[in-house]
Amino acid sequence: MLIASYVVTALAICGAAVYLCLRLRLFLTATVMLLASLLLIYGPAYLSFILSSGEKAMMIYRLSGSMGGKSVIFSIIQAASPDFDAILVAMNLSMALMFAGVIAGIEIVDRLTPNRIAVMQSALTDWNAQPLKDSVGGSRVLLIVVGGLTLFLTWISIKENHIGTIKAFLSIAGDEAERVAYRLNSGGSPNYLYRLILGAVAPMLVVWGFLSGWVNRSWMLLVAASLLFFAVLIGKCETLSKAPPALFLVQLILAGLLVFRNKLTWRSGAGVLFAIILIFYVIVRLTISAYDKFGALGFLYYRIFEVPSEALLETFGTFPSRYPHTWGANIRPLAMIMGVDYTPAYTIVSQLWHNSKETTSNALFIADAWIDFSYAGVIIFSMIAGAICRSIDAIYLVHGKTVLGISIMVAAFVGIFGLLVSALSTAIFSSGLLLAPLLAGALVKVVRLLNRSARSSRPVACS
Repeated sequence: MLIASYVVTALAICGAAVYLCLRLRLFLTATVMLLASLLLIYGPAYLSFILSSGEKAMMIYRLSGSMGGKSVIFSIIQAASPDFDAILVAMNLSMALMFAGVIAGIEIVDRLTPNRIAVMQSALTDWNAQPLKDSVGGSRVLLIVVGGLTLFLTWISIKENHIGTIKAFLSIAGDEAERVAYRLNSGGSPNYLYRLILGAVAPMLVVWGFLSGWVNRSWMLLVAASLLFFAVLIGKCETLSKAPPALFLVQLILAGLLVFRNKLTWRSGAGVLFAIILIFYVIVRLTISAYDKFGALGFLYYRIFEVPSEALLETFGTFPSRYPHTWGANIRPLAMIMGVDYTPAYTIVSQLWHNSKETTSNALFIADAWIDFSYAGVIIFSMIAGAICRSIDAIYLVHGKTVLGISIMVAAFVGIFGLLVSALSTAIFSSGLLLAPLLAGALVKVVRLLNRSARSSRPVACS
């Protein structure tokens, strides 16, 4: 059964890759970013990690002509699990169902809105030849929103002394344990609204403000967007983590790329990949002071390609072999309806494998789906993720190269990253996968209502 599960997973990965290249055609859309990121982290890298029995940084070690040590958590779970093969089979089949579910969700949206999808495909094909246009307008409304957001973020940063926190963290030299302790105790704002806006909404408005200001030659909007950029960057750095500031800079690279083209060639893809690696490398060098013999690049490889598989293994090694599926009790509203105490599953996983409820791991969205509803949860949640991303494309890319469309893709990028490291519900709201497009749609509605009101209030000239 174990060998068969590997075959099924490999076929699902190959099928998803073919679907990505031939059906989606590598346009830079939310759908493509979702499927491509899943293939990048949970495709060959996942199989390599599992087939090598958790050998740490196997690809790097093999290229250097040596063998790496086994992942500590992999060894712990393997030794503690009487039927470890059953855990691997469940992981492999869930991975195959995930790819199948995402594709099914995409196809459902395509079948429900064929005309809109056809128009979107035509707009994507002609993207490179189109001028950048602002289909919304409303520079004054956008200026008020961007300015208000800048004031709010700046006020929180000053109140919580974010710059002082960053300076104190960078002043810790040569003691990685002290840096980790400081990051856990001082990194990130305790204000939930601030964190939500910083992660899900503000980056989209930075790009929206810059591009709208440029197209409409609104220098005030450009200045406001610049101030918001610095406020967001300070907030991202104050988390004292590697990912937030790096992802923000990648979002800006994505926006810059979409201004000129929306289809990746091998050359442009290699350039973007190099820029992303460089950004993460610099930030890793700033935030981590101790490495193994392969240095920052080795750490980066391990953190991106192997830690996600380790986190997934922790979840599947816990449920249902040691704890039963929760059947919805891991979702707070459902737990309240069911009349049971809500206990976050990640605390159970953390307590079991790390002997601490404070330690968290960034598991793929299907991990929580598996905990709650087994294979049914994996396939349904995957379909929802695919359908959401395809719907975002169908709604916001149908008009081609627009300021709004590019801004939404920037927001979707972080939302998709949220799917890779958290539950579906967290990605939808806290990471902005659905929240940011909904807020953008509301802002567009306000602008259009104001424009309609202004036109109707104009006096009609008498002939």
